[in-house]
Amino acid sequence: MQSRFLERLLSLPARPPMLVGMLQTGMCPSHDVRRETYDVVIPCFNRERTVEQAVDSVLRQVPAAARIILVDDGSSDQTAKIVRALEDRHASVKALLLPRNVGASAARNAGLALTRGDWVAFLDSDDVWLPGAAKAMLAPASKADVVVGQFRRIWPCGSSGEPECGWSGGDVLSALAITGAVGPSWSIVRRSAALSVAGFDPTYHNCNDWDFYVRLVAAGARFVRIDDVVAFYHIAEANRLSHDSEAGLANARRVQAHPVFGRLLEAEASGQERA
Repeated sequence: MQSRFLERLLSLPARPPMLVGMLQTGMCPSHDVRRETYDVVIPCFNRERTVEQAVDSVLRQVPAAARIILVDDGSSDQTAKIVRALEDRHASVKALLLPRNVGASAARNAGLALTRGDWVAFLDSDDVWLPGAAKAMLAPASKADVVVGQFRRIWPCGSSGEPECGWSGGDVLSALAITGAVGPSWSIVRRSAALSVAGFDPTYHNCNDWDFYVRLVAAGARFVRIDDVVAFYHIAEANRLSHDSEAGLANARRVQAHPVFGRLLEAEASGQERA
């Protein structure tokens, strides 16, 4: 069964039919939380030095994740071995080893297909959640489909930045029209909402998370911003995929061409007429 699943995964189109089919069938302050369940998907590619720390940061959360799904994306280092060891050590950790590298979007989608919780988070394997992150992000669950916290950048030298988030909490579409204002490591998404847009688009070389949140807005997802700092976001060396400026510019233009941004033009035109 797993072999057939992997064969399908490796030939996924831009909108994985597997997911569409599933749809059709810093210390954070305390919060009162409903009994919402959540899973965490952690895609890994050659992250032998960081993945265990990422997993440990999730294992320390209260409430605990129902599942921590580690997707090894065809790593050539010891990541797969570490992922297997983590699965053997912790009952909540599930490992999925892909036979070859398929990219971050397809790896995230593979993990999404294995989730069962009410909510799903996509934590990058070189980032970490801070204590209390899950509790803080689940607090407004009853009125949200996407909850977004703040994060701190951790630079290669070890220094950290100030709390930040590309979205202030106002109109999220306006923020996303400018940049990828929401990141996976400091947000959590209602699972049904993630499935409704068929997860991440594998045709994106980068900017795939930006595109994901834009499509969630277009689908009517409710975004809520919280002030809690929920994650450390590690800035990698210059060879990281997100630093590919030529591909990044091309993909940014693709994201900004989404029809949903026509709403902003319509609102601007309406405002000018009233004036």
